[in-house]
Amino acid sequence: MPSHLVRLRVGILLIVLSWFPFAQIFITVLENHGRLTGEGSASAFRLIIWGIQIVIGLVGVFLVGKLAVQEAKRAGWRRTPRVLWQLFWRGPDAA
Repeated sequence: MPSHLVRLRVGILLIVLSWFPFAQIFITVLENHGRLTGEGSASAFRLIIWGIQIVIGLVGVFLVGKLAVQEAKRAGWRRTPRVLWQLFWRGPDAA
């Protein structure tokens, strides 16, 4: 598998994971187990998780960005999302 295809798939996976509501899920679980007792501790925990998710999303954008710019120059900006989607699912032979 070509390295640019791996970067595309990992980058998109990281971007999707950065939008998943991990903070609320973890806070609910920790509150049910008695680990988070106050609203202040839940807010601090939420900010830490959000900070980590922002970094993960930026890494994903960095991984996908170079390939997206290359495809945009080759196929045009309007066709770039379709080309990236085809690369993601079918590989370089489909694009």
